[in-house]
Amino acid sequence: MLHSVRPQLVEINAALGPDHTGRVDTRDDVPHIVTTQAFDWPGLRLEAGSNNIASVDDVAGVHHYISMNLDDRPVTLEVKGQNGFRRVVLRRGSAWVCPAGDLVSVRVNSTFSYVRASIDPAFFDRVITTERCGSPVELRRTYGIAKSQIGHILGALVAESDAGNPGGLAFVEALATGLSQQVAIHAGACAPRAARLRGGLSTLAKRRTLELMDAQLDASLTVDFLAREVGLSSAHFARAFRETIGRAPHQYLLTLRLERARRLLDAPDAVLSDVAQRAGFADQAHFTRLFKREFGVTPGAVVRSRR
Repeated sequence: MLHSVRPQLVEINAALGPDHTGRVDTRDDVPHIVTTQAFDWPGLRLEAGSNNIASVDDVAGVHHYISMNLDDRPVTLEVKGQNGFRRVVLRRGSAWVCPAGDLVSVRVNSTFSYVRASIDPAFFDRVITTERCGSPVELRRTYGIAKSQIGHILGALVAESDAGNPGGLAFVEALATGLSQQVAIHAGACAPRAARLRGGLSTLAKRRTLELMDAQLDASLTVDFLAREVGLSSAHFARAFRETIGRAPHQYLLTLRLERARRLLDAPDAVLSDVAQRAGFADQAHFTRLFKREFGVTPGAVVRSRR
């Protein structure tokens, strides 16, 4: 369980930061919150400190928020629902989840120590596997999550930020992935299953296609080439691939190239131009633009973090 947070991070004045809409009333006599915003962590930001929010009215965050009470005393929230406000009691180590876009109205009558992580919904959707549901995971607002691994993961993130992020962005991303999985387990529900179309790739064609993509990421792969390798027309192959994988061939290939580039950037002697070429990108500028769009951070920032 978490113990204390040393204020070695960049300070902000409001617990929700800039990532929300709606009205937030704060207490002026509460110390500042500390946050990892300056680390430029991909898809994740960590905040810790003493709660300075008295009430919120129809606040809708743009990120998924996971908060945990660190006080020995229970915290009482008055949460607005369909039938008015209701009381929610959160003991030490209890967590609560608020999905992005969920309008929330809450009254808080006391200060308390907390730690909270905000997860970019795009990152969450990318790292969460949906084999259990066969469809995307939808989050529900959930209070009083106990006996989970959320506290341990938040504790590891706090320790990493206090130490100045010595593990680098790859370590943080692993923790963020684990946190996302825990949130999906305790606050997730399967979205309605979409109707599936028939006509996907055969098992043999799928395996051959994925092997070619993985082996030739640095080559100029085309749909025509892949289709010929599995004995299909280009149009049929493109439709079958999308049905089987869920994305167009060029989109999936781009994801593979970006993942390879991310692994190559972990090398202590990584050079951006070389990484771009080995991952199959035409030039470094194109690589940088696509990498930041996918991971929310530039490859140069990843290299600086590792060094």
